[in-house]
Amino acid sequence: MRVVRALLVVVIVIAAFAVSARALDGPQPQAVGTAVSAPVRLAVVGDSLSAGASRYLGNGLDDGTWITSAVGDDIEFVGGWARSGATPDQMARHVQPVPDVDVLVILAGTNAVRLHRTLAEEADAYRDVVRSIRPHSVIIAALPPYDWQPDAAAAYNRALRELAVSEGWLWGDPWKFARDGSTWVDGVSADGTHPAGPDQYRRLGDAMRELILRAHDDEAITLAAE
Repeated sequence: MRVVRALLVVVIVIAAFAVSARALDGPQPQAVGTAVSAPVRLAVVGDSLSAGASRYLGNGLDDGTWITSAVGDDIEFVGGWARSGATPDQMARHVQPVPDVDVLVILAGTNAVRLHRTLAEEADAYRDVVRSIRPHSVIIAALPPYDWQPDAAAAYNRALRELAVSEGWLWGDPWKFARDGSTWVDGVSADGTHPAGPDQYRRLGDAMRELILRAHDDEAITLAAE
């Protein structure tokens, strides 16, 4: 009997070792909370406020666009279209589809104001851009102050916010650091239209980054345009 018991113990030990060996050879369970989430896929459509120092976003990111400081490990820029002087209808004609966009930022309208165009004349262009990109979330960004036509820019902003709400898009104002009523905070702009330089574009990028991450989490963005 002692021999039989000893043989049983040996068999049990060998069987347990075999099970353990198979588990080590197979896929290992990951600890809860260690999965790395994919970065937010960002597309941008706009004008000189996004185009960069080269005046065309297709030339790459530089310190003359807010996108440079908005992207990082958790936000990836994947395409879009922006050119200095462009109006929303021009953007709609040139933008190409971009696959798998999580968040689309449209920062557009200053040039429409410059040309005395109203949001009613440009509204379909915003819709066409969104239809081309087909993102999960859309952020319509408020226009910055425009010292040359401050009242018209403010009116365009109000109408733009109403369009965003009616279309189910998100609305955000990344210009709070730069806005003093309907004009620029002293020193933030040198020409009354654009941020003064790389430091101001970085501040804009930081504000945009916050909006983008919130949009990806599907939070309602209702920051005032005024």
